[in-house]
Amino acid sequence: MIDDDLSLTELVKEYAAPDGFDVTGAASGESGLQALVEAAFSLVVLDVMLPGMDGFEVLRRLRRISSVPVLMLTSRGSIADRIHGLSGGADDYLPKPFEPRELLERMRSILRRVQPRNHRLSHLQVDDVELDEKSRLVRCRGTELELTGSEFALLHILLSKAGKVLAREELVDQVLERGLSVNDRGIDNLASKLRKKMGPSTTGKDRIRSIRGIGYVYVPCNDVRPE
Repeated sequence: MIDDDLSLTELVKEYAAPDGFDVTGAASGESGLQALVEAAFSLVVLDVMLPGMDGFEVLRRLRRISSVPVLMLTSRGSIADRIHGLSGGADDYLPKPFEPRELLERMRSILRRVQPRNHRLSHLQVDDVELDEKSRLVRCRGTELELTGSEFALLHILLSKAGKVLAREELVDQVLERGLSVNDRGIDNLASKLRKKMGPSTTGKDRIRSIRGIGYVYVPCNDVRPE
């Protein structure tokens, strides 16, 4: 938890401990980044209003080295700030003041999305894309990608079933852990962001293809499909 409010960090530590969370506190962006370099963490709760380096800059630097899930927890709860955080790689955004039960439930929800499932392959490679679930690293054309937890989860399921069309309902259920509702564009937005980050395949085509009225498919280079 990267937050200069030490009393709040202690409160979260005490409240989260019975649920099995072991919380480590850092009072500045610099010390938080250093802690993340020195040890492995499952989740980062990140404040925006920090002394020196603010939370948005911490997030930007963090995404250069890690895809660890990030929950922004801050008094800056405007729509513009939320969009800034989410577009910068945060997985969720909870404004202060907050209800501790909601914070814990959001933490659990994020971890459910990103933690490995026993039946899933931990290492995948399709053409020039390599994904390792244990280290949460993704390389495309030899370059490491900076992905949010939800983007990582979507890419994992698409790569694990490359060449197979996956229904939007299945993707919403497994990646976002909710039912598909009318005008739900969550998966579409994630797929669009992944396309931009990964770029076209070696054939010059989109790696992730939208199948109208059905869902999405990751298209391997040796799998020729009509446009």
